[in-house]
Amino acid sequence: MRSELRLHRLVVGILVALLVLFISIVMALHPSLAHQRFEVIVSLAIVIAAAAAFVAIGMVEGMVAFQFGPTHRRELWIYLSLGMASLASGLYLAISEEASVQTIALVAAPHALLFGIGELRLSAHVRRHPAKSRGFLINGLCEVALGVALVGGYYVSSERAAMLLSFVAILSTIQLVPFLFYKRQSPSR
Repeated sequence: MRSELRLHRLVVGILVALLVLFISIVMALHPSLAHQRFEVIVSLAIVIAAAAAFVAIGMVEGMVAFQFGPTHRRELWIYLSLGMASLASGLYLAISEEASVQTIALVAAPHALLFGIGELRLSAHVRRHPAKSRGFLINGLCEVALGVALVGGYYVSSERAAMLLSFVAILSTIQLVPFLFYKRQSPSR
């Protein structure tokens, strides 16, 4: 059980680090999106950062999937599926000639939706702990709403799409950080 928790923490820790790095890049480049001369260059830099983040997390999720092995089939298939989706998203952004900040929002939307659905599922599993269940429920609903908002990010300017991506990344990071500090209570005797 502890090794599985460590594996989940490893993935969450790497995801948090990549999200913080992406947020830093977008926040540093965001003012340049307002200038027409720099918009294309800055958009390309943001697309490259997003593609690299998706590919990196996809590789990590794929490697972690095989650490679970056949005894944990659900985790194996979930991590493999998430890893393949992340890799496909990153490769699409890296290869596509039409990729833009708005495309990143559209590509990130399913990831936010799946994260929200996962939190809603966790909420149902921890019903005996009302505070944790309520927290997962609220976070899950927020993440699903953010996923829907990301779909709408496809129809706004690059500057607003970058702001939306930053906002979603910040809220996702805030939701993930407590998991890094979660201490499993040992059973009392």
